[in-house]
Amino acid sequence: MHVLILGGTRYFGRAAARQLLESGHRVTIFSRGRVRPPFWKDIEFVQGDRQDADGLVQQLAGRSFDGVIDNLCFNRQEAEGVIRALQGQVGRYVVASTVSVYGEGGHARVRHTVRESLTEEERFAVDYRYREPVRESDLDNANQPWEYRPHLSPYGEGKRQMERVMLESPADWPFIIVRVPATLGPGDPSGRFPWWLSRIMDGDPVLVPDGGTLAVQVGYSNDLATFLIKLFTHGGTRTVYNYAQPEMPALINWLQAVAEAARRPLHPVSVPAEMLQRYTDLPWQDWSYAPFTYCPLLMSTSKAEAEVGLDFRVSLRDWVQTTVDAYLQEPAGLEHATDAGLRAQEVQFARKWADLKVRLGELLR
Repeated sequence: MHVLILGGTRYFGRAAARQLLESGHRVTIFSRGRVRPPFWKDIEFVQGDRQDADGLVQQLAGRSFDGVIDNLCFNRQEAEGVIRALQGQVGRYVVASTVSVYGEGGHARVRHTVRESLTEEERFAVDYRYREPVRESDLDNANQPWEYRPHLSPYGEGKRQMERVMLESPADWPFIIVRVPATLGPGDPSGRFPWWLSRIMDGDPVLVPDGGTLAVQVGYSNDLATFLIKLFTHGGTRTVYNYAQPEMPALINWLQAVAEAARRPLHPVSVPAEMLQRYTDLPWQDWSYAPFTYCPLLMSTSKAEAEVGLDFRVSLRDWVQTTVDAYLQEPAGLEHATDAGLRAQEVQFARKWADLKVRLGELLR
């Protein structure tokens, strides 16, 4: 099998390239070539800029592939460009979309907080909270507008428009859209995993809004790569699949698993979210701050389980251990964790809150 990967040098694209090579397949990577993984000598490289639609057509003209994995399709223009470049030349085209097409995380520009409240329209194009876990058929992006709505995230808007292009594509375009949650693993470029691990490793208190009772649903980079590859031979085309890991633990339980993998104690300090938003200057409105603590959206993977099969997914404890080990072997990734400069302020408030609870307990005796 000959597979083209648009963006196969980082994260789950890199994992997919490695898995394909290990299975004896031929791999071509289209990228700018700025990052060159260890397997570089084993792949064919086509240099180009994914945002240059005309260049994409010229560089891939006359080429055919059994399968394509596209991790770099973010808007209408890029979606239309790849169809123009590869129509009639591919067996299956697998494109990564996002859970953000459904709801608040990555849908609204910022989080809903006490200080910065959002309208329901800003939070959700459609309110999916009462449909969870959300199924693929709950959202039809064929009806999405082509203009970018100013109150919504450009990332979410671009992905919805990409999906609309696929849904309206010619009947012979064999697309498969995969809606992906926050995906973690070694080398996570989002910084979500090191955000928490770095705070666990320093041994100081960790602020956990509302006790971390909300459920967390994530992906694991290596398993996502396996799923994308499996779609070349399993399931249907011109369709949409949700992908995620099987477990949906409460955030506090996920943090405990991370702490156990790091062999460090977890020192959580549960504070009502409203108190944190109102009485600290920490950026709770930012999506990058304190990942997974607000408004999770859970996806159903029953369609993928029935049509494709998800028996390859590793357990939460296993992938967390693998990820922790990778970061501890390369500790520089933790030293530059997102919002590290706010750590002293977090610890200070956690200690004040713990002291306040002790004094309140004494008053109520």
